Amino acid sequence: MADERQRGVRVTDPFVHLHVASGYSMRYGANHPADLVARAAEHGMTALALPDRAGLYGAVTFARSCRSAGVRPIFGVDLAIAPAVDTTLPPALARPVGGAAPPPRMRAPSTRRAPARGGASVDPRLPRVTFLARDGAGWRSLCRLTSATHLRSPRGEPVSSLAMAAEHAPGLIAVLGPDSPVGRALLTGRADLAVAHLDTWRAAFGPGRLVLEVVHHRGQGDRSRAQAMLRFAAETGVPVVLSNAVRYVDALDAPTADVLDAARRLVPLAARHVDRRTAEGYLKSGKEMAEVAEEIVGPDRDAALRLLERTARLAEQCVVDVADDLGIGSVRYPELDVVTTVAERGMGPSQVLRARCEAGMGRRGMAPSERVHQRLDEELAVIDSLGYPSYFLTVADVVDLIKSLRVRAAARGSGAGSLVTYLLGISDVDPLRYGLLMERFLSPLRVQLPDIDIDVESARRMEVYDAVIDRFGADRVSCISMMDTYRVRHAIRDVGAALGLPPAEVDAVAKAFPHIRANQVHAALRDLPELRASRLGSRRSGGSGDLDLLFDLVARLDGLPRHIALHPCGVLLSDATLLDRTPVENSYLGYPMSQFDK
Repeated sequence: MADERQRGVRVTDPFVHLHVASGYSMRYGANHPADLVARAAEHGMTALALPDRAGLYGAVTFARSCRSAGVRPIFGVDLAIAPAVDTTLPPALARPVGGAAPPPRMRAPSTRRAPARGGASVDPRLPRVTFLARDGAGWRSLCRLTSATHLRSPRGEPVSSLAMAAEHAPGLIAVLGPDSPVGRALLTGRADLAVAHLDTWRAAFGPGRLVLEVVHHRGQGDRSRAQAMLRFAAETGVPVVLSNAVRYVDALDAPTADVLDAARRLVPLAARHVDRRTAEGYLKSGKEMAEVAEEIVGPDRDAALRLLERTARLAEQCVVDVADDLGIGSVRYPELDVVTTVAERGMGPSQVLRARCEAGMGRRGMAPSERVHQRLDEELAVIDSLGYPSYFLTVADVVDLIKSLRVRAAARGSGAGSLVTYLLGISDVDPLRYGLLMERFLSPLRVQLPDIDIDVESARRMEVYDAVIDRFGADRVSCISMMDTYRVRHAIRDVGAALGLPPAEVDAVAKAFPHIRANQVHAALRDLPELRASRLGSRRSGGSGDLDLLFDLVARLDGLPRHIALHPCGVLLSDATLLDRTPVENSYLGYPMSQFDK
């Protein structure tokens, strides 16, 4: 196999990891999706699943990394589940598990203490269930389920439920692992409770859409727990798959995961505060996973092969089209009847755009000369050829809405070079008068959505957001989010707290660094005179070496997401299927924002 790799022949590995967390599992996964995909490709794996915790934040990055590496992406999400057996079942599913339909439950108030004291007060360690998308319907269900989980929970504490999962079950496969309600019941020796939990999930998802998951990280008691799950699967007739519950690319990245556990829980590093007991939760090769399967089942080699085959079979069932289902590479506009008047109904977008431009000549006091008509015809021909008439109509509608609020706004950038934007009222600059070229803004040689920047007075930005949501509807509008990632000061503070260093000293060290990336920490200690004089670096560079461990861990956190926030400049506008393609959650100000960052 090594010789074949050296000759450039790609050796395929039939194993597929179905439970992998990247850095987009906030303060849990220790590596970027691209690194995980690259390692899977090195192993020769043809597919990889990325069910990140609490959201689909990394789905687009993951999909693009998979496309570059020739790996098929499998999409999923890992959600915390409210601990209940059958009381959370929707009325339609109450009868199959026995008993009358329970009354609807109010959402329990947040149990977080104020101020937060760390540990269980910020991370209650609820049971978790993984959901994988089988097809396009599954992707839509993933988005809707993730959105519902966030929108019905306190911000920053997303907790789903069996009722929510059942409501969005079409196209999904539920994977119940060691940390699921079933797995936790088996761990405590309550097989009867495990059966009760399993029956409720079976009733919600039906046959063929529910599997059990075994994990063996070679820690104390891991093998017996995995064997107990296998026996339970055989007794109940539920398919079982093998995963490695991956959190990092290499075993050497395990300390990074420990730091993230401590940072997430606001506690210093200690055995009781970290989730791992071994460093086995890395992205193993198929050969290594075959060895894990053999360790679990014992001498029965056929049973190990069956376990691996069922895992591969489940991966084969999960096929989501990145272009059609996620919408990557395509553009969708609000429906035409949303941005047109009653008098314009029955006209196509190109006809409406031309009619509005011609009407705009009168509004602008522009004589309909041959030069004007020629320029307008040329621009409209380019816009038509690229399929952008609806885009210009939508932007014009938004600008009219802003002006109706008497909010100051102005177009900026190359969009001011278009006669169409001037006639629609988007821009107030006459491109003919000032000799501006449209080609800098839009050209058939550059097939990408033209960028029309609209500057709005910042003090009234929220009014504009409210008006756009009211105008187009919450199912077509989402604010844009941005991902706050670890840079050197953030990383020093979190690592220092995890190591139990005095807060005042950690703060002083963090402030000694400029605003740079976390992976530049060693270079800064070596190259910046003020940091060299502080002797914070290693002994090799003339420092004391006391903080070497701190800085090594800081560099490992570089670029990992910390939290998501509302982007201050922009909204997403689409048709009524927007929420089938992107999950949303509430921002601090209460505005829905897409989980896909700008």
